[in-house]
Formats: sequence, structure tokens, C-alpha cells
Amino acid sequence: NRINIVEARDHSGKKKIYVSSFLKHGDWMMLFQQDSSDAFADLRKAMGVTVLILLLGAFGIVTTALILSKRMVNRIARTDREKERMNDQIIQTGKLASVGELAAGIAHEINNPVAIMVEEAGWIGDLLEEEEFRKSANLDEFARALKQIRTQGKRCKQITHKLLSFARKTDPRVLDVQLNDLIAELVELSAQRAKYAKVTINMRLKPNLPFLQASPSELQQVLLNLINNALDAMEKTGGILDITTRLEGANFIIEISDNGPGIPEANLEKIFDPFFTTKPVGKGTGLGLSICYGIIRKMGGEIEVRSTVGKGTTFVITLPAKGSAGESPIHRGETTERRPPQNHHAPLTNNPPEQRHE
Repeated sequence: NRINIVEARDHSGKKKIYVSSFLKHGDWMMLFQQDSSDAFADLRKAMGVTVLILLLGAFGIVTTALILSKRMVNRIARTDREKERMNDQIIQTGKLASVGELAAGIAHEINNPVAIMVEEAGWIGDLLEEEEFRKSANLDEFARALKQIRTQGKRCKQITHKLLSFARKTDPRVLDVQLNDLIAELVELSAQRAKYAKVTINMRLKPNLPFLQASPSELQQVLLNLINNALDAMEKTGGILDITTRLEGANFIIEISDNGPGIPEANLEKIFDPFFTTKPVGKGTGLGLSICYGIIRKMGGEIEVRSTVGKGTTFVITLPAKGSAGESPIHRGETTERRPPQNHHAPLTNNPPEQRHE
């Protein structure tokens, strides 16, 4: 019953495997012959597949290690850049805080002598009421000059108060705001600057708007920033600034459009990013539009920008309409287009110019 296996070459030189075994107690002998290559074909195939899998696995491991290493290096580099950017922002924020404190101090120091000037002008006005001055030939001119002193003194006081309010923390209290009245006040505040920039401001305000529930100071900050941006964009060439209000469903819509140079498409995606600005160093902080975006989002609204280079820019603010209906006395008429008043004696406002691409 013993099986004999022998590998030998035949007369042609090929390797053969011979298998022999006795059967039936040695009466019969079984002999099997097979080419050596055929006998080990499956084994060689299995070994080849195994080697291929090992090579592919090693290649995959090396490739994965290289990709993960590259990603880790890129992530570390990006983290370092973000860290440097945060450090720069912290330094810039510290500078802004110092500037705010300095501006508040200057505004306070200016406010005191201005108040004294207004009081003295009032006292001189009282003196002119006395009998000995009533017959003066220049009494009307004196009265006009004193009135102008009081008017401009009050204007200086308002400007210093606004400067102080911007230096302080913004009042977040939500009140009922008549949107058209607020815009009219801001346009009047910006009218003199628009005049020097040769910009015509048109207000197309929907009459009888309901009250908007919002923080007046925060909403004023947003709108004034956008108006200043538009004026700054058209400062060299002049142009037209359109301010529109309307209701769409349950939302207030505010559009501020200009026909200035426009914003390049590459900057539109980054325009609301903090510290992004195209202004020269020292002239812009890149915080204006970022702050506007944060305020509008906090109010539950949205702000978007559409711009075409060479044609102009439009900012669209959407705010939820909450509260009861109301109307402003100055908007009871049917006319929806208004122009800002022109005060030829008013000085240029002290509002710092804002860059379009903040």
C-alpha cells in the first residue's frame, strides 16, 4: 500500500512526475504520469496572487501614509497661518480699543467748550433784546449769526455724542423703530458729505410702513456704514445713491444702491470677512461690513450684496416684520421719492470714510 512518487526527465528532457502504488495485495500496480509544470500550476498561481496582493497592499499603505502626511502638514501649516491671523486680529483689536478711548476723550474735551460757546451765544442773544441794541442797523445780522452759532454748536454736540456712542458699547435694547424716519435722519446727516462728493441721494420709501422691532443704534450703525461706503466709492466720480424701503410678505426690505465702480467678483465672497479690506494700510480696518453682517444676523435678518464692475453695487437687507402697524407723520403722503435737505451752512460731517470693500 506504499505510494512512490518520483520526479524524473523523460527521453525529450521534460520533467515528469511518476506516482506508483500496488493494488490488491501486490497483484496490480497503478502508475500515474503528469507533467511537472501541470502538477504545480495551481500552487504557482496561488503564490503569484499572494505576491500581487502583498505588493498592492504595500503600495496602498505607502500611498495612504503619504496622503495623510501631506494633509497633516497642510493642516498644521493652515493652523499656524490662522494662529498668526488671530494674533494680528488681537493686536488690531487692541489698537481699535485704544483709538476708541482716545476718540471718546477728545469728544468729551471738545464737547465742553462747544457747550460754553452755545451758552454764551444765548447770553448775547438775550443782550440784544435790550433797548439799547434794538435800534442797531446790524441787529438782524447779529441775530442770524447767533442763530447759526447755536445751530452749528448743537450740530457739534450731536457729532461728539455720536462719536461717544460709537466708542461705547452699542445699546442692544429692542424698540419700535419707524424705519423711514431713521433713514431720513441718516440721509440728512450724510447730506453735506454727499454734496461735496457730488452724489445725489434719492429716497424711495414705502409710506405707512409698520414699526420695526430692532435696536435703533445698531440699525443706525449698519445703515450709516453702508451709506458711507457708497459715498466713499463715488467720492472721485460722483453718482447716484438710491435708498429704497418696502414690505415683501412678512419682511422689511432695505436696498442701498449706487452706480459707483462696483466690486470685483473675486472680493464678493470675502466682503463680509473680518479684517478684509482693500484700503491702504492705516486707512481701513476691514471691520465695517463684518459688524453689519453680525448685527443683521442677530436681528434674525439677512444681508446680501450684488455688484457689477463698472455699473455699481446694491446691498439688500431683509428683516422680519414684527409688531403692530404704524405710520410716520412725515410719510402720510403718496409720494415715494424724496431728496435730502440741503443745508449750505452745515459743515462737513466728522464721520470717517468707510471703504466699499470692507
